[in-house]
Amino acid sequence: MDTTRRALLKGVAAVPLAVTAGGLLVPSVARAAEPEYGLRMYDRDGAPTGTTWAAATQGLISRQRLGVADLVDDVLNRAERRASAPGDWRDGPGSAPQPDRLDFAFGWDARPKYSEDAGGKRWYPQGITTSHDAYGGSVPGSGGKKVALVSWYDKQTGGNQGARVSVIDVTRTGSSSRPWYDHVLLVVPTKESGEPYDFNVTDLHAGGIAWVGKWLYVADRIHGLYVFDTTRTLKVSRGSTAETREHAKNWCGYHGGDKKYYAHGYRYVMPLHHVYRPARWSAELAYSQVSVDRTQGATQSLVVSEYFERSPDGVAVRWSLNRAGYIAAERATSAWRLRIPRVQGAVCVGDQTYYSTNAPVEAVTSEPKQGSLWLQWPRGERMTAPRGKLSLGPEDLSYQPRARGGVLWGLAEHPDTRRVYRIRL
Repeated sequence: MDTTRRALLKGVAAVPLAVTAGGLLVPSVARAAEPEYGLRMYDRDGAPTGTTWAAATQGLISRQRLGVADLVDDVLNRAERRASAPGDWRDGPGSAPQPDRLDFAFGWDARPKYSEDAGGKRWYPQGITTSHDAYGGSVPGSGGKKVALVSWYDKQTGGNQGARVSVIDVTRTGSSSRPWYDHVLLVVPTKESGEPYDFNVTDLHAGGIAWVGKWLYVADRIHGLYVFDTTRTLKVSRGSTAETREHAKNWCGYHGGDKKYYAHGYRYVMPLHHVYRPARWSAELAYSQVSVDRTQGATQSLVVSEYFERSPDGVAVRWSLNRAGYIAAERATSAWRLRIPRVQGAVCVGDQTYYSTNAPVEAVTSEPKQGSLWLQWPRGERMTAPRGKLSLGPEDLSYQPRARGGVLWGLAEHPDTRRVYRIRL
């Protein structure tokens, strides 16, 4: 997670005057106004008359004849990657500690063809969300399939491919389950005058994700929330010969040579639909992570939290959602202090909030240490001692209720110790 610290803007109220019994005006005690946060929706880049991202996506479908892929029927049913058993929580020699109250876990495909997932230093997993976040259970029309999505960002500086999402079948989560999964590249659809409809890679850290109906919210630390349309996932080419398949790893978008579309060797792309950027009047906020809260009654909401390496003064901010899954109002409905540093994930469960934190990085070593789970209750007030240990390099969180208590989904980011796991509360 990006560790750059940014100061919070604090609004200060003017000192009001109070009227005494004799009518004399005297200064009264004033309280600093709480910072307010706002997000404004945009549906395109550039001039207001430009092509919207939704229109560009439709152009790719109708004009360029790219097929629409269903996350279950196409992506999962044709998935080529298969998760490995969690083993000793380390893919190389030795062993790594596992989280407390472990309920289920798996590692990424470590076969030579796909070993970049488990141990590579290019792609780093960051965010997690499930079909419970999106639909309250399984994916509608899928025959009961339950799905998890995990976001990754490309750490490479040259030839950066942006961000991708793993679509994972977590319908069965027994001790011997090894889910099938595949990756989908996140892209920005485009339309330039005189050119075919096209798409480019994103520039996202994808530190946290939240699945709400058809929308996938992706957190971008500085620029806000990017929203992708899961129902408009598009099929692209990977090349019909060994030669083109090798070249296709470096191609993204329209390729004039054969008039086909490629996505760095991936079979699917998920297009950007709209963006929520900080409003001009908003206090400064690091959009490090985002999660869905379905535990506050009929109204669902998004919770954004900040990551600071040393400062405990980060905040979490809530925006309510409407029935269509859009942010209901520009102004956030509430905000509260985190009171601890290094928050990687935050989820609200009723009036409680759980946080995943990583251990401090020591100057003498770069070896990751085991992270911690914290509970804050009441919200914004006292923080309990760690509620248990998490994985090495813990990242995002997602909540799933159960008849007794509930579980949290989490994940680990570091090469050779990467796991997706579920713990009991």
